[in-house]
Amino acid sequence: MTVRGRLAAGVLTGALAGSLTLAVPASAAPVDTTGTVVRVVDGDTVIARIKGKKHPVRIRITGLNAMELTDYRPGHRDGECHARQAARRMEELVLNKRVKITARNSGSESGKRHRLRRSLEVKKEGKWIDPAAELMKEGLALWLPNKVEYLPNATYPVLAARAAREGRGLWDTDSCGAGPSQNAVLRVTVKWRGDESVSIDNLGAKPVSLAKWWLRDSSYLGDRARGYEFPSSAVVPAGGTIVLHVGKGKNGDDHYYWKPKKRKKDDRVLDKKNDRIFDNVTGAPEHMADGAYLFDPDGDLRAAHQYAPHAPIQFP
Repeated sequence: MTVRGRLAAGVLTGALAGSLTLAVPASAAPVDTTGTVVRVVDGDTVIARIKGKKHPVRIRITGLNAMELTDYRPGHRDGECHARQAARRMEELVLNKRVKITARNSGSESGKRHRLRRSLEVKKEGKWIDPAAELMKEGLALWLPNKVEYLPNATYPVLAARAAREGRGLWDTDSCGAGPSQNAVLRVTVKWRGDESVSIDNLGAKPVSLAKWWLRDSSYLGDRARGYEFPSSAVVPAGGTIVLHVGKGKNGDDHYYWKPKKRKKDDRVLDKKNDRIFDNVTGAPEHMADGAYLFDPDGDLRAAHQYAPHAPIQFP
């Protein structure tokens, strides 16, 4: 089966497949090979021996972003809440197993480390399954769309929306511990057109301090690994709103400013003239979009807005 056929069959649902153009441009050299996973680095990165390659290669799995580890040594892993769980789950699915490795374009890479950006399939109970989709179903990663390797963009946000409805994994608001203002009801809304911003509404009757809370997009386009960390002065008034603007500015009067750090080379390149973090919405075949995710100091995801038109999430 070709890369187009297998990804379409293994990733797309019937309801969405009809709206997605699967043709690979003539300029793209598709990848369709096999290998064996010899190490799981984390929930979205593996090292594999690939047919025809002399040395093992590092693969960044397309379409998802697991929480970050700070210690990657097997048996000593540490990092953000849910990071170790995602890595263990990926190990259960693919470690020391033969996998199918596919991509629309053999030149697809991720970041300055030149990890190959690929989709994987592994055999489970006699059937080929998508391990990344399994993590998305279990709420162990965020949807990370890609403009080149875009085939998962049609269904991974659907799986994320289902996990959010079921409160699985990341979408369990106290799975990392009882955090501050645990009973608060917050709502996050992204403005991705024009000047970007994120509004945080407090639907409750008590003010909520966001000191040491942090907000990120689906990738890590921010001034630090966690995206944007709110200062101790950030408080969402009862029944009120604060706004986080993307760009330069002076914090005050319930308005805060997120100045992204320019990166020389990464999964996505920020606009050289305008500070931008959130992907614009596009239609088929790319189905691009993004989201904003608000975490408390314990690492619990407390509010989110995934604005994929075919699979929106307004959480909780």
